[in-house]
Amino acid sequence: MLKGKRMKRFQFRLEKLLNLRRYYEREWELKLADISGRCLVVKNEILEREKNIADSLSLRHVRKGELKPWDFLEYELYMARMRQEKKELEERLLKLKEEEAKVRQGYLEALKARKTLEKLKERRQNEYYHMARYEEFKLIDEINNSALIRLQILAGDQ
Repeated sequence: MLKGKRMKRFQFRLEKLLNLRRYYEREWELKLADISGRCLVVKNEILEREKNIADSLSLRHVRKGELKPWDFLEYELYMARMRQEKKELEERLLKLKEEEAKVRQGYLEALKARKTLEKLKERRQNEYYHMARYEEFKLIDEINNSALIRLQILAGDQ
């Protein structure tokens, strides 16, 4: 750079739009995190029901000789409730997965929109600084040429 003269900083005309796209991407990212977290909670609840069923089966075998008729009825009702809850949770998980797929699609579209604009910004920035360097070299060349001409004129006067 020439002394005392600073190159003007690059300004992207679509910077506000880029910031808006970053904001939308972040919003989609938060939605995706929320729905993924809800899916994880439901998966854990399903695993808990499966564990309850497995534990209940093993307890039944431990107490084999001590079962009373009402114990058997109580056990069967408990198992039916666990299976029903598991089935409902699996249906809920399926709906959440569908919703998660839609949110993921929205996030990917927002990500793509932002990346496209960032690539455009990067390309324009590279062009701007390339042109600025070219103009600087051209100016330096003009200064050197005029200095050479002055030297030649001075040398010719003597």
